[in-house]
Amino acid sequence: MKRKLLHLLIPMTAVALSACGTMPQNSDDAVFEYPQSNGFSGNFLAGKAAQMESRSDYAAQYLLRAHQLDPDNAELRRRAFLALISDGRISDAVDIATSLQSENDQDLFAALTVMDAAIREDRYQDALDIVSSLPERGINALIAPLAKAWLYTGLDQKDAAMTALDGMQGNGALNPLSEYHRGLILAHFGDFDAAERALASAYGDPADAPLRAAEALGAVYERKGQVQKASLLYESYMDRHPQSLAMPFHLARLDRNEPPIATMLTPAEGLAEAYLDIATLLSQENAVDPSLLMARYSLSLRPDDDITRLLVGEVMEIQNRFETAIEVYKAIPRSSPHSWNARLRTASSLEQIGRADEAIDILKDMVSERRDRPDALIQLGDILRIQQQYGPAADAYDKAIERLGGQTQVGWRLLYRRGIAHERAGDWAKAEADFLQALEVEPEQPYVLNYLGYSWVDMGMNFEQAEDMLKRAVELQPDDGYIVDSLGWVYYKLGRFEDAVEQLEKAVELKPDDPTINDHLGDAYWQIGRYHEARFQWHRALSFNPTEELRSTVEAKINGQVPSVAPTVVN
Repeated sequence: MKRKLLHLLIPMTAVALSACGTMPQNSDDAVFEYPQSNGFSGNFLAGKAAQMESRSDYAAQYLLRAHQLDPDNAELRRRAFLALISDGRISDAVDIATSLQSENDQDLFAALTVMDAAIREDRYQDALDIVSSLPERGINALIAPLAKAWLYTGLDQKDAAMTALDGMQGNGALNPLSEYHRGLILAHFGDFDAAERALASAYGDPADAPLRAAEALGAVYERKGQVQKASLLYESYMDRHPQSLAMPFHLARLDRNEPPIATMLTPAEGLAEAYLDIATLLSQENAVDPSLLMARYSLSLRPDDDITRLLVGEVMEIQNRFETAIEVYKAIPRSSPHSWNARLRTASSLEQIGRADEAIDILKDMVSERRDRPDALIQLGDILRIQQQYGPAADAYDKAIERLGGQTQVGWRLLYRRGIAHERAGDWAKAEADFLQALEVEPEQPYVLNYLGYSWVDMGMNFEQAEDMLKRAVELQPDDGYIVDSLGWVYYKLGRFEDAVEQLEKAVELKPDDPTINDHLGDAYWQIGRYHEARFQWHRALSFNPTEELRSTVEAKINGQVPSVAPTVVN
């Protein structure tokens, strides 16, 4: 589906990115001071700066004020408009959208904004007239049929809604989405038999369908009185997706004889679902800015939807806006089946902004709350490892592996992570055992080959085996500077200094700002008599914020205390 949809998504992506600014580089720790002057220039420049940082909250504030000071500035009007949408202030953007639409009735986001106001006032015909004026090309070919179908639903025109969805047929990538919404609309009209057929066929095996589609089909079964059939679907989905928390939620609800909470969508909720589907597709294409815009339109029509909140939070994380992401996640109530994922994401965001202690506290509570799940333990281990608490990190990984059924039941990644924690904690025997078992699970895994091979070289053991491992790792990942550095370092340890220089020069090209790799190249240059270049590389290593241990070692070499290297004899 992804490749076939790309031709639809690119035009919208280009428009949104050109209007919103570049991809962000900094987090929302950045401080934006409101201009002391009430003049146009200060607000405009501050708004542009905020927009370049993807701070839509500040951008909306500044640019809206600048727009009020210069309402005839077309570029400014559009910048202010998109900043408002990105910040979720869609109702505040209606006046500007109306102006933009009067200038260009094919402006997609202006149309969606004016439609949003009409839909929330149940003016479905007005909204239908707007979407019908849009050319059905590019992303509009996806938005328009779904929007028309739900707007016809709002007008109680079932046949017209079905005909609108027929326009998506013929594109294999869009058929599942078309049938999914067909099922939702049929359920809205109470035609549960037809809804069941559409939903059951949309994605093939319902147990492998997207979560929302499986939930919708299960709810149709429930509304038909087929509770046992719904229960079997939820259990089958759990078997295929054991980490899903939504299906246990539904099974517990069935035990309490509570009604289903899906399928009977209002037209506004149905259109919000369509917007969410489009936002998800855009996110999968790494079209972050337009994905956020579509998610904001979805939340405007269905403000309490937790999956949409999760998507908005994830986009904020991609934009390095971790504080904002945390606030989005906190809006998801503990009673929601999506609260667990929201708290995992909150912990991740907290760690990113230097609040690791808070993240650790959240994860420890989650570990105690759900003793059947390994994910909080794995994330806890990752954060503890990043915080250089290697022993506790290894303990967390031990418990996660135990919950997964023992280390013969886990993949290479978890063994690799625990191996790193053991190695850093000084327990090489356990670390080596984990790396070797990880290679039994995934024999050609370049990162495990690299870590184990480099560790052996650094410890002065198993040089031939390490060389073979590192050569293979480089073949698998030739553009990874750390892996290339490892191969160069084994040559250095073996006294093959010319070979070492060749590999280490490649490594520095791939990772020019890594202090350890620059230090290694300096050492290799020294051994072949290129003393000026060696000193240059050591000075470069010092400029890239090395650890205190490495700094001390490099400074000693610059001051003439270069240790002699005796080539390792390999028997």
